[in-house]
Amino acid sequence: MLGNQAISSRETMSTRPSSRTWTRCVALTCLLLPGAALACSCMADEQGKFLHVSAATSTSSATISLPANARGVLFLPETYPDYVLRDEGRYSIVRQPVALSTKNFRIQERGVGPKLTPVVVRLRVEKQMGQQLQGYYLASPEMQQCTGQKNASLPICRSLNAATEDWSEPEQQRTGDKIKRFALQQDLRDISEEVDAAYGLYRIEAREGFKPGKQYDIEYHDGARRLKLAMRMESLPLSLNQPAPFAIHPQGPPGREILPMASNDGSCGRRIKVATQPLRLALPPSYERHASLLLYFMQQKLQQADQQHMAATGQFTPFHYWPALCTSIAYGGSFHGEGRELAIGDCQSPAPRQVKAFAGVLEVEDRLHETTLLPVSFPAAKPGQCPKMKDDANLRYFVPAMFR
Repeated sequence: MLGNQAISSRETMSTRPSSRTWTRCVALTCLLLPGAALACSCMADEQGKFLHVSAATSTSSATISLPANARGVLFLPETYPDYVLRDEGRYSIVRQPVALSTKNFRIQERGVGPKLTPVVVRLRVEKQMGQQLQGYYLASPEMQQCTGQKNASLPICRSLNAATEDWSEPEQQRTGDKIKRFALQQDLRDISEEVDAAYGLYRIEAREGFKPGKQYDIEYHDGARRLKLAMRMESLPLSLNQPAPFAIHPQGPPGREILPMASNDGSCGRRIKVATQPLRLALPPSYERHASLLLYFMQQKLQQADQQHMAATGQFTPFHYWPALCTSIAYGGSFHGEGRELAIGDCQSPAPRQVKAFAGVLEVEDRLHETTLLPVSFPAAKPGQCPKMKDDANLRYFVPAMFR
């Protein structure tokens, strides 16, 4: 349920938006009616990109400089499972996952240097951060013909279409595992690990390794699309042994502000008065000169219910300040950038919470660093400080979740 609205959020063969709109919505984990998603249609970026690189121009490739001990450059395919059936529960039926292939890359030392052997390494940061693994089942060949209306009358397609949660039922009657039960009845294979291993962040390495002080040309190709990157290896490594750990600190006092924010009412965004606490990620000294390579993800655990959050209390969930549904925020970054984030709470009764972050330079490291917990609380609202909105019964700040 979103707010107090009864919705039908099933994604079946008859409700899929256009591919570009749907790609963007899946990436943001859109919890909207199919029609509402189209009312705020966000154009997707082209699939596949190198992270932390300078933009390419008409006359030059994108560029990046990496520490001498970097293992490779980060690449985000931005591809997702090919769904046959999904809803807003934890389980989906999909076609065979397709992992990123070394065949999509070419690496060569600049000039007359040798060609190197590409290696693709899936960095499963989601699992490290404790994000719950989704359940995926492999569709049978018969089920894979159930896309679109052409075969909607086939018995297997009718059964497939009926296997989603009925979101018009009272919430307490919904189990959230109707697709799972259907998949088990059909003896479908659980491929959750395969899907998790295929989709997400990768590091592009060379089997021969990269040498300090050298330059390399890396090319990604997918059909007619080509991405070229000039990578320079620095002479000095990133020092990983630091006495000062990563930490989150408040950046100024908490307050009340009217902010543009993504919402769950079908619009692209709304202006809402909320309680706010600016936050800042502090880096170990050796990471400061490589701040442009930093990935950071913040999580919070609410101590009580908060009208501005759909997250359950008592467990850590990702959070972002997200001003509009179509706002583009870099993977592993934030709207404000430079390690800054904004904790949001209901204006009248903001929930106290604990906040932590995972951060690191994954061009060099295999794992992110987890910070200690920072308690965040807000002062009580002053009389008249939080005027009641006309439609606030159904309006709740929507924090798009990081896609797995």
